Amino acid sequence: MPHTKPFVIAIDGPSASGKGVTSRRLAEMLGLLTVDTGAMYRTLAWHCLRMKVDVNDDKKVAALCRKWKTSLVVADGHVRLLVDGYYPAQDIRTSEASAAVAHVAQIRAGRDWMKAKQRECIQFGSLV
Repeated sequence: MPHTKPFVIAIDGPSASGKGVTSRRLAEMLGLLTVDTGAMYRTLAWHCLRMKVDVNDDKKVAALCRKWKTSLVVADGHVRLLVDGYYPAQDIRTSEASAAVAHVAQIRAGRDWMKAKQRECIQFGSLV
């Protein structure tokens, strides 16, 4: 069987439009892993709140991105971003984290860090 290069299928759309359900179903049909990039940004927002970093302070959020200890793992068909070995599944869905994510997502250093981390996900194979 010929070796194929891993590929990524991106699903985009507004909040609550069904991106997650569509991604999970497509990944299941194709035998691929999913990456929830929104959850990754929520994890950064949660970590900022946890570390008492002002999510409106570009420099402090950028500094946090440079030093936080994260890793990527695969669990139940999903690539997860762990913080100090922990996946904050419920923590990132709080109203506080939801409010903070819009702020951290606007910070260039945070977006650059996140883009690099998301690109690392390809190490696990093809993704949705």
